[in-house]
Amino acid sequence: MNEHTLIHITQGSLRHMNPVTDNAILEAGQAAGIGKKSLIIDAGAGNGTALILLADAYGCAGYGIDIREDACRTATAAAAGAGLSERLEFTCGDAATATLPKGADLVISLGSVDCWGGPDEAIRACAELAGDNGSILFGDRVWEGSRTPPEFAREWPEVRTLYELVSAGREAGFMPTWLWHAAPADWDHYESGIWTHTAAWLWEHPDTQETADIAAYLKTIQDEYILFGREAVGWTMILFRPV
Repeated sequence: MNEHTLIHITQGSLRHMNPVTDNAILEAGQAAGIGKKSLIIDAGAGNGTALILLADAYGCAGYGIDIREDACRTATAAAAGAGLSERLEFTCGDAATATLPKGADLVISLGSVDCWGGPDEAIRACAELAGDNGSILFGDRVWEGSRTPPEFAREWPEVRTLYELVSAGREAGFMPTWLWHAAPADWDHYESGIWTHTAAWLWEHPDTQETADIAAYLKTIQDEYILFGREAVGWTMILFRPV
């Protein structure tokens, strides 16, 4: 089973595909100074929730890109349902290679570091998109402390500490001006959403070729979260603004 199908089954219908909240997204937009004349690029836009929230609250325009066709269809339909089709555009493609609009006031990358190969590369790519005047809203996993079990740390070599992410932004010519960190309840809500959606799929598809693989995947992510992830891994958003 390819990764895109797996994501669609396990979390394709979630409102947020990360442990973020509506209020956190809106607070980030306010901190970034988003207004009616602003243009936002969301690289790895998922179901479009962040762009729709910001456009509805602040009157901005936005361009979202995601490599999954089902996510782009969902985002486009959601924007139309919110009456925002004239200001928001969603397209299916690879953010790392696509030609994206110039002059963005804010570039968003929330849990989409795989587009570029890792968090350091993602921050550098967002910095290029933001140019001289744009800001970056970057969100990803971080280690919660220094006592992560080695066997777990080896499974997630791409996870950084908060300080490492801040340092990457500074090296790209930006300064952190706002920070948000997911609470344990935010993580539980997000993980529970994945568990619920995956279990529902298993009940609806008891005898397919993928059933055994999906069941094994669900057990693996539950074990990882319960044994290590809930204590060892956090999720943060950082607003970087140009120096």
